[in-house]
This record gives sequence, structure tokens and C-alpha cells, in this order.
Amino acid sequence: MLSIQKLLQHLARKELARRRVKRQEYVEQMEKLQREAYLALVRQEQEMARRRREKEEAAQRERLEELRRRRRLLDAAFDGDLAEIRAVLDEVEQRLTRDGVGHDEEGRSRRLQRRVALVECEDGHGNTPLSEAAAGGQTQAIQLLAELGASPNSKGAFGRTPLYRAAFAGHLEAVEALLKLGADPRVYADDGSTPAQVAPLNAVASVLQSWDLSLTEAMLRNMEAEWQRRAQEAQQQQAAAAKRLALRVQRLAREQQQCHKVLQQAYCELHRRISEHDRCQRKCPGKSELTLQAIKDTETHVDKLRQEAQKAEEMLAMARLELREQSQEDEEEAPGLKCQVTELHDVLMKDVGHRISADGRWPLVIDPSGQAATFLRYQDTNYIDTMNPEHLRPETIRLALLGALRYGKPLVFDFREVDLFPVVQRQLDAVQPGLAQALLSRRLLEQEGSSGHQLSNCKCCSLCVCSSPVEVSSASPNKAPTDCWTLAHRALWGSPEGKATDWEPARWA
Repeated sequence: MLSIQKLLQHLARKELARRRVKRQEYVEQMEKLQREAYLALVRQEQEMARRRREKEEAAQRERLEELRRRRRLLDAAFDGDLAEIRAVLDEVEQRLTRDGVGHDEEGRSRRLQRRVALVECEDGHGNTPLSEAAAGGQTQAIQLLAELGASPNSKGAFGRTPLYRAAFAGHLEAVEALLKLGADPRVYADDGSTPAQVAPLNAVASVLQSWDLSLTEAMLRNMEAEWQRRAQEAQQQQAAAAKRLALRVQRLAREQQQCHKVLQQAYCELHRRISEHDRCQRKCPGKSELTLQAIKDTETHVDKLRQEAQKAEEMLAMARLELREQSQEDEEEAPGLKCQVTELHDVLMKDVGHRISADGRWPLVIDPSGQAATFLRYQDTNYIDTMNPEHLRPETIRLALLGALRYGKPLVFDFREVDLFPVVQRQLDAVQPGLAQALLSRRLLEQEGSSGHQLSNCKCCSLCVCSSPVEVSSASPNKAPTDCWTLAHRALWGSPEGKATDWEPARWA
């Protein structure tokens, strides 16, 4: 008998040592996985920062190249360097080709707009390349720029037109070329002078004074018609592009919803595998390796689907941004309050400044880093993980909401990276029809009377069990029993009875 007892003690000590070793291995494995996850997160953040930095650097290089290109065009126009002017235009054409702009009707329209924008660029004083060519007396450059769409009546520094600058410099041929291209000799500068008045040569002044203004009027009408045609064509192209972008956004939105649906199913499968592993460890410890491998395979699948969903989200966001830019709508500043995670306790939990209560809506926390979710998970809150099917059971949601109503504890729905708001609405309505809308509109929290005594008829609702009406006094609500969920509304706003301890906070931690 004694030997059997010693044998059992020996076996027990041996099993205890084995379990200690296994536990130590488990702890080391968890620490290793945590370190790997942390390093992976750091690498991901570094990669995102690198991409953002490269994008900013590319945009800065493009801005500098555009400035240099404009400077070259302005200098070439003043010097009459036609080869340099054409070289600058060829660079722009090549850049449009690299950006995927074709030579169809839409592509030709975009190329024309870009070319006109380039030849109408201005220096720091507001002078265009055509104005610089006029000041330099470069007749061929004037002709070329006008053919490319440059306006002969643009005003630059001191309100001076290209014709004004050509006349002021005494360039007779340039003045004649500009008049034939539709330059208006009647346009005044800021000081009230005309080109004819500032011309230093009598020949230049004579040409300006004897010019047939009916020709100018006809050319101005033709230019106005051409500008209107271009503007109408640009509007049509812009509307067509906006329509295509809108269709693309709709397609990407459908793809994103499908990715989220598949990801949700994968999360549900992962939670089932975890539950199976827990049951297997209790009943069949020898087969736990199989269930553990199933969990790892499912986690790999979830990670892949999460990356696909993130990519779909990024593509949709970029398409929406492109659509906003295409339609040229000014984006309103996003409402809300930006704060650091360290400020969440004051901003969200204590509502310092009463921003949340004054707004009248439930707070929505957006934090891509996930730190806010971690903070709320470890606060005294009723936390619901929408990715966990067990948390979305109607009974679980009912208990969480009842605890929030009775004891004034915040109720948190964590959507993670998936839009599961419609799913949460359905589950709330499964608890009690119309509960989602009642919760969103705050009807669930309305006071039953502004003064005097009111009767709160709970009628055994699906949130709690009340056997009889309760008399409530708005002047002294603390005197009423606390077994009626209606009185818990006052607990949500900080009444003393919100300090009960029969709730299980560990269940929601």
C-alpha cells in the first residue's frame, strides 16, 4: 500500500514537472510570437512611412520640375529660342504618355488642356511666355505661342498686355504680329495708359492708331467662341471622367463589401477552431496538436484575407479621393476632435468639456493604430468584439446593454477593420425589435418626465424582467428601486446607484 502511494506521488511529481516544462515552453512561445508581432508592426509602420516619404519626395520633384520647365519656357520665349520651346512641349507630351494619356478624343482633349495651361503659365510678376516674347520682340515665338493657344490679351505686371510691352520696347514687327493675332490696342494698363501712348517710336504709334478695330472685334469674337468651345468640351470630358470614376467607386465598394464578408466568415471559422481546441484539450489532450495546427492554418488564411480587405479599402479610398478631385468639390473638414491616446480618459470617459453630451450623439472612435481599442478593452467597459460570434449573440448583447443601462458602464462595439454596423443592427433588433434605432436616437435614455411623479411601465421587456410598474420621481430618483431598467438611465448619467458590484467585468475585459 505504501509503495503504491509512493508510486502515485512519483508519477504526480513527474506529471507536475512535465506540465511546468510545457507551460514554460508555452510562455516562451507566446513571448516569441509577441516579439515577432511587434517587430512586424514596426516594419509595417516603417514601410508605410517610407512609402509616404517617397510619395512626398516624388511630388516635390514634380513641382520642382514643373517650375524649371516654366522657367525654361519663359526664358526661351524672351530669347526667341523656338527649339527650346518645342523641347519643353515635347517633355510634357512624353510625361502625359507615361501617365497613360492616350491619343483618342479624351486623350487629345487632356493634352490640349495641358499644353494651353503650360503656354499660359506665369512668372512671379504675372507675365506669360507670350508677354515675354513680346517684350523681347520675338515675332516667330509670338506666332508659335499663339498657335499653341496663348492669349494675346493677358495682363501681367502693372496690368500690361503683350501688345503694351512690345509697343513700350519699340518692337514694330512684334506689334504688327500681335495686332494680327487679335491683340486689343484699347486695353489700358493699371496706370491708365494705352500701348499707343507709351510707344517710343512714331512708326509703332502710327500702326497702333491706324489699326482697323473691326478686325480686332471679329478676332475677339472668334477667340471667345473658341474659348467657350474648349470650356464646354472640358466640362463634357470632366463629366464623362467623373461618371467613369463613380462607376469605378461603386465597383470597388462592392468588392470591398465582399472582402469584408469573407473576412468575417474567416474570423468566425477561427473562433470555432479555437473553441474546438479548448474542448479538445479538456477531453482529448493527445489530439490537441491537430486542432492547434488547424488554428494556425486558419490564422494564416485570416491574415491573407485581412491584407486583401486592407488593399480593397485602400483602393476604394484612393478612388473616392480621385473622384472628389475630379469633381473639384471642396472636402469639408471632418467633424470631431483629434486627441492622443493618453487623452482618451479625459476626452472619452470623463467627457471633460462636455463635448460628447453637448453633441447628442454616441461617440465614434477612429484609430487605425488600434491603441484606442486596447485602452477601452482594459477599462471598466462592456466590450463587444464584433469579430467574435460569441459576443454577437443576442443574449450576450442583452446582458452587456443591460449592464450599461443599470450601472452606467460604457458599452463598446469594436468593429476593427471591417464594417459590421449592419450586422450589429440586426443583432440588436434580435434582442428587441426596434432596439437599434431606439439606441441610436437615444430614445432609450429619455427621461420619462420633466417634473413630478411618473409611472414607468416596463412590461417585462426583453432587456430585463420587471413584475410591476415602478413609481419614479424626477426630483429624487434615488428613492426608486433599482431593479427597473428605466432607472438605470440615470445611472448612465452618473447617479449613485451605478456603483453596484454584481456585474462581471472580467467577462468583458
